[in-house]
Amino acid sequence: MKTHSKLGLSLLIGMLSAGTFAAEKVKQSNAEPTPVVQNAPAVSTEQHKSEAITNANLININTATAAEIQDKLVGIGAKKAQAIVEYRTKNGAFGSLEQLTDVSGIGKATLEKNRERIVLQ
Repeated sequence: MKTHSKLGLSLLIGMLSAGTFAAEKVKQSNAEPTPVVQNAPAVSTEQHKSEAITNANLININTATAAEIQDKLVGIGAKKAQAIVEYRTKNGAFGSLEQLTDVSGIGKATLEKNRERIVLQ
């Protein structure tokens, strides 16, 4: 009979342990649910790279030096960059992007190539 008692006691301890383990699992699963993001737009790595490049190339045309303008804008060499700075010095800050076409050597095509790179502040 002692063998049956030991076996019964072992089963009882095993069942209690399993119940405690199950209760802990329930507590853990109810603790903090994992948030689910629904309808999040998919953004590719290429889009992130493109945005980073675009932000790195932004230039405030109202405060930039001629060297900065030449470095950041497409199709703008040293002479055109200096002309932008001289125009700004003579006429004040640019109020619109289109006003850049008033600068000698800056046409609509050049403006369009650089529209996304220029900020006015």
